[in-house]
Amino acid sequence: MQSDNLVNRASRSSFFRESSVDDSDPLVKQRKESLVPITRSPFTDTAETKPGELTVSVSEVPWSDLLLEIAMTTAFASLTDGTPILEAADVTSYLSFFALVWWVWASQVAYNVRFRQSDWLHRLFIFFQVFVFCALAAFTNSFDVTNGISDNSSEDKQVSDLEMTAIGDQDVARPFLDVQNYRDARLPTLNVRGISMTMAFSRLLLLSQYLIAFYHATRRDGRLQFSRQSAFLVHIGSLIISSLCYFIAFALIGKDPSKSDEIAKLFLWYIPIFIEVAAHYIAISRLCNGRVPYNSEAIFARSSTVFVIILGGGLDKITNGFQYIIGNITFGTQSIGLICCGVVTFLLLFTLYFGTPEPDRVGSRRSISLFFFQFVYLASIIVTLQGIAAMLQVGNLGNALEVPFDFLRESQFLMDVKGLGVPLNESDYVQSGLDVRLEKQGVPLRTMLDFVNGWMDVDHPEWGYNALLQMDIYVVEMILTNLHNYPDTGLLLAKLDVFYNLDPDNTTYVNNATFNDVVGLVITSRATPALWFYAAGGAVLVALALMGLIRQIPRDRYEWGQTISRLVMGSAIIAFTAIDVHASNDVLTDDFRYEGSRIWYLATHSWVLPIYALALLIEQVIELVLLHFAGRRLGDFGFTALNRSFSRAVYARTKTSDRDDFQVYSSRSKIHDDPESYFDPYTVPYDSDNKTFTPATFVTSPPTGAPSFQSQQGRINLARSNKRQPSDSSILPLVTQ
Repeated sequence: MQSDNLVNRASRSSFFRESSVDDSDPLVKQRKESLVPITRSPFTDTAETKPGELTVSVSEVPWSDLLLEIAMTTAFASLTDGTPILEAADVTSYLSFFALVWWVWASQVAYNVRFRQSDWLHRLFIFFQVFVFCALAAFTNSFDVTNGISDNSSEDKQVSDLEMTAIGDQDVARPFLDVQNYRDARLPTLNVRGISMTMAFSRLLLLSQYLIAFYHATRRDGRLQFSRQSAFLVHIGSLIISSLCYFIAFALIGKDPSKSDEIAKLFLWYIPIFIEVAAHYIAISRLCNGRVPYNSEAIFARSSTVFVIILGGGLDKITNGFQYIIGNITFGTQSIGLICCGVVTFLLLFTLYFGTPEPDRVGSRRSISLFFFQFVYLASIIVTLQGIAAMLQVGNLGNALEVPFDFLRESQFLMDVKGLGVPLNESDYVQSGLDVRLEKQGVPLRTMLDFVNGWMDVDHPEWGYNALLQMDIYVVEMILTNLHNYPDTGLLLAKLDVFYNLDPDNTTYVNNATFNDVVGLVITSRATPALWFYAAGGAVLVALALMGLIRQIPRDRYEWGQTISRLVMGSAIIAFTAIDVHASNDVLTDDFRYEGSRIWYLATHSWVLPIYALALLIEQVIELVLLHFAGRRLGDFGFTALNRSFSRAVYARTKTSDRDDFQVYSSRSKIHDDPESYFDPYTVPYDSDNKTFTPATFVTSPPTGAPSFQSQQGRINLARSNKRQPSDSSILPLVTQ
């Protein structure tokens, strides 16, 4: 009670207290630091500034960086929700849209790491950039970059004819289909125009920011001399060209664009990106004055963050399918293994990315090259994650479809045994347990048998069999609905409607051949990602290896081994795509079993994902073995752990506490008299001017009660000489840093 009174008294007294004006007061310091000017110059004067370059002091605003990355991820994630990645055309559209979204983010990051300041103008630009990503997300529904270029008229006509047949009444079907077709044809055009205008607006935003930086540069210089700020003019010119291209694309795509207009749109969309990329290289070359180098640490930090966010979005897509695996009536050991493979694959993708050795020093050209090339890696990761989610779904679907196939095989057997015209009873399915399995799928067995028995006719034996096929399609539709895989539009929906809605006596559309066609399309439409999954998954490792080469030339055999192993394993995974050479074969055999093409067999039996997970696991084991042997000489092998001492691990992707705390064993066979015989150059700073290494302070922990030694420092001369270098001490340190 007394403490509460003191708090209340202090609150009342602070309400009437005047603000402090003492600069040493922490509250005063905090408030002064919180003051945000309208605009602030990023440039500073230092004695280390090279001729033709400018020195900047960039403000770190982590919340704005994270906000942009989340907005960017949300923009292309909305495309996944609106357009599932199944066919190769879907992958093309997805990557083309991702390229636009990624470039809006990447070009903004390239500006932020050099010129961004914590002022009101840049905060306003952040708001507008988030608006740009939200606008791009609004134009993702039914996005098709090949719209108007590829000829889909025959498939569209087939879908329209099938829907007309399924509905039956022409007076009702025709207006409904006309409205739907008009919307389907109009929506891609609206998407293209909206994306063009949004991209143009994003270029104007970035242009405004470079103009502000250019203004501060000329103001600092004291005179308006363009030759002294030519690097800014390169960026400004490229952004002006980009803006014009996107405005032209918006005007070119009118209400009814031609095929040539659609092709021209692609050039107007993607050529500006290459122009802007070239501008970044020209602006940091010696051809331009006013150069501002890139901060490699800031770029790598942004790259790692967006990778984690994208990986998190993919994990959400993967785990979303787990609930349908758990809810599947065929849930068992195979399903648990499939879930484990999905999780292991995700974790291995994460560890392989952050298991790349960190470079000693990266220049501006390598930094920006690595940053731009990361698009290839991120694109591969995104497609691979979507493929993993698709493989989980198709494996789940393949297991669930065993129920209708067993029902069909059992019913055919009963018809052959009983004879045509003899009704089927529920008791006939008790022994096989199909009655319970169908009930778990929400399918009433009695209703289905009543329908089949009602169409049995001795004079027309095919009617009863066709009715059985229709009921089997009914079970398939129930499974698709339960697994959230029922198609919204397209050829599969039209074929399902026409097969199920017509009477069994319509043998033109309801027969064994059309049944096989519909069921095969149900499987292949969901299993199609298996055709390109290994190509995308292998590209992840290849791109990761190339990123390592761009970052730096491998420094030793371990790093060369890691790079080569990633290239070889990635190429082997890509080569495994050749298994789909005969993917056009039938998915099912005559007795409705998954014994068709090899790729469909792997997909329906849930083997596509485990194979990929095994390949990644092998690659991870190879890299761990290489890392284990990286710091050891041939003479060190054969000694036990008792002969080994701790040494700092030098292979880590980022400078985190994990690198400081992680230790590995390195064998020491004897006490060396020659420092060079046991010296590890990777653990000691190198002085390039004097060509010497300066060992860090040696820290040891003596046994209890033993006297402690003072840490020693020394310099080891690595000048070329045939003479043995003298050693100041013959004591071998137990722990090196």
